[in-house]
Amino acid sequence: MRSLAATVLLVCAVFARTAGADPDPKRKVAVLEYRSGSSALPGIAKRLLDEMAKLTSLQLLGPDQTRTIYGENLDGALVKCAGDAECIAQIGKKVGAAEVVLVGISELGDVILTMQRIDVPARTVVTRVADSLAASTSPSDDQVNGYLARLLAPGDFVRYGMIDIVANIAGASVTVGGEKRGLTPIQALKLHAPATYPIRVEKEGYVPFTTKVALPPDGEIKVEAELSKRGAGSAWYQQWYVLAGAGILVAGAAGTAIYLGTRDNSSVPVSIIVK
Repeated sequence: MRSLAATVLLVCAVFARTAGADPDPKRKVAVLEYRSGSSALPGIAKRLLDEMAKLTSLQLLGPDQTRTIYGENLDGALVKCAGDAECIAQIGKKVGAAEVVLVGISELGDVILTMQRIDVPARTVVTRVADSLAASTSPSDDQVNGYLARLLAPGDFVRYGMIDIVANIAGASVTVGGEKRGLTPIQALKLHAPATYPIRVEKEGYVPFTTKVALPPDGEIKVEAELSKRGAGSAWYQQWYVLAGAGILVAGAAGTAIYLGTRDNSSVPVSIIVK
């Protein structure tokens, strides 16, 4: 049975968000742990850190990384701060973090788990989440993800990658994911990831170029689109002995793959480089 104090803490957990736009989804965030005489929930800060790494594009500093930058007296500084936002913000400032996520563990019959997201420049708590758990239990993965959904800004969970499309002719229309993106040459496109995008590059009088790419989070893909004039004759890659072996070729260099796209039922080489 939950203790009265733990129940009140759970029900009255504060979810205050600052007004305005979401913060930079790639800002630096330090994840630290403060224990008030409790040895419960070992590794809870690392679990939160690992899930944040999977779900966001934040630049994360765990307790060990923060200690390396701040110095060996980090633990003493955390104890001295005792959860005070202004004090914790000073630690975040020293390690160059925009925010600090402070994970607190204490016991009042049940185990009290608190998480504060502290804005370092403002030295204030942006969001606070609290839960109470039986002494012998640990939060499930779904619970951890739920904590993060309430703790972090919604925009933190949107991840992106870059697709750079380079064509051999200017003025060709580029369509990515069914949406017109402009005429070549075009700037590299910042798109939601992970996702798969069909790509089409076309210009009147030329054979259209099409392919499909899988864009990883925080990844960069370069697509080299080679367009040839219609009726220009059969190129080497259109010969029957090449088409018969059409498929996917993977180069020996790590991180580089060469795919075969399509040109009106003919196969052409497309260079895609994942950095």
